[in-house]
Amino acid sequence: MLTRLVYHSENHLGAKGAIASGTKVAMIDDLNAILAASQRNNEKAGVTGALIFDTVWFIQILEGEREAVSAVLRRIMADERHDEVTVMDCRPAEARLFGNWWMGFAMLRGDDGALFARHGIGTRLDPRRMSGDQAVALAVDLAASGLGRKVAA
Repeated sequence: MLTRLVYHSENHLGAKGAIASGTKVAMIDDLNAILAASQRNNEKAGVTGALIFDTVWFIQILEGEREAVSAVLRRIMADERHDEVTVMDCRPAEARLFGNWWMGFAMLRGDDGALFARHGIGTRLDPRRMSGDQAVALAVDLAASGLGRKVAA
């Protein structure tokens, strides 16, 4: 059965300090390593999805067979680069929304206010105040604009 799982977690890549100290390149390298590993592992497992990042939060949507999605989530929960992994929604899905992406990526920035407003998010991304449906709608909107496969420096 096709399952769609949505979770959020706190970033522990050191992004807050990295940006302040001028070592943004290290954060970008870490993100690209995460994306490359996710794309490899997800392709093998038949899992597709999208990752949204804003330096503080990860929001990720995973789609695939329930067992495969559960295995990916267990791996994420054990990863020290995430903290406070919180499942926002998990339910059967009729079809994949991100079927072209083993793991598509979007990095939100402070100038995304209009996008946030369209999704009723407010001025900054705070997934603790979002529903799973809002997170999916945001990811679909971002995918329509084109998700990336890696982070540009």
